Amino acid sequence: MGLGKATAKHLLLLLNFIFTLLGIVLIAFGIFVLVTAANNNIDHGENLAGGLIITLGIIIVVISIFGCLAAIHESRKKLVVYIISLIVLILLQLILAAMASQGTRDGLSGSVHDGFEELWEYEEKTPGALAYYEDWLHCCGVNSTDDYHRIQHDIPRTCCKDRNCQIVDNIYREGCQAKFEAYLSGKMLMFGVVSWILIIGESAPFWLGCCTVV
Repeated sequence: MGLGKATAKHLLLLLNFIFTLLGIVLIAFGIFVLVTAANNNIDHGENLAGGLIITLGIIIVVISIFGCLAAIHESRKKLVVYIISLIVLILLQLILAAMASQGTRDGLSGSVHDGFEELWEYEEKTPGALAYYEDWLHCCGVNSTDDYHRIQHDIPRTCCKDRNCQIVDNIYREGCQAKFEAYLSGKMLMFGVVSWILIIGESAPFWLGCCTVV
């Protein structure tokens, strides 16, 4: 290898080491998401998201370790396989980022709206159907406290801070549908941002790999 290739090799080793650590962090974060969801009895896509994050972390670790070995052995064939693997990984992350971006724009409003409409039908027949969301998201009714007034029901304690509705300021005013949509949008936005950061970061070892092969 010439001086240029030697420099590219050392930088490639450094970047792959960093991405190996990043992959391990992603795996740990994915496990944290799964454990948190299990402990709180919550699954609004957390299990799927946690699984995807862990899978992505494992793929990044495997590709990064392979990239290190390819650079150390100065194997042209291994470097070509490494570059192809990076292309596939970047394309996969582009698809996931696009899906997250589309989901953020749409806000999943259609499916969320239908789900809360169905919940409200249960609420009218059997009070307490919305209690879980009200307690978790600090909200009240589907759209606001007016939902309960319209059906002549008392505002439930789950609509109030510390379940004390005697103090007017304790009553949550915002509806659960809007709060839940904001929750989902925030999750997808975060996933999209992380995906784009990884894509941009992975372009560096891709370029260095190409420089090393040539």
